[in-house]
Amino acid sequence: MPIYKRCSRCGKRMQAGTTCDCVKARHREYDRLTRDRRSKAFYTSNEWERVRRKVLQMDDGLDVYLYMTQGKVVLADTVHHIIPLREDWSMRCSVENLMSLNRDTHSMIEMLYEKDREGTVKKLKEMLRLYREEQGQGGSEKF
Repeated sequence: MPIYKRCSRCGKRMQAGTTCDCVKARHREYDRLTRDRRSKAFYTSNEWERVRRKVLQMDDGLDVYLYMTQGKVVLADTVHHIIPLREDWSMRCSVENLMSLNRDTHSMIEMLYEKDREGTVKKLKEMLRLYREEQGQGGSEKF
């Protein structure tokens, strides 16, 4: 017997583990109206898929932010550009600029950028550096 949930946006009943059509439509609308064409082309390219897979593998498929701040082990499903594409296109495939995150953590980090952009960027870069240095050794320095 399948498990159902409600979409947080429209309230529609849907099977757990699926994405509601309203969310898919919202993403299409964002791509069409907001995201610039160069970024859109990049995010659908083989180049991005390769680097995305590499980063997820480097970070053991974990949400680096939650691991380093709270010690929680949560699977990552997103790769985040610490310095966004629109600010520095040349950093688009730099693994030092890419961090594995969960979708919810990614949204939270975007809100942190609004409060203290410079501080958040600095904190994320240092966190990522420490995580990758300590990777596989257990323990973490809390931020």
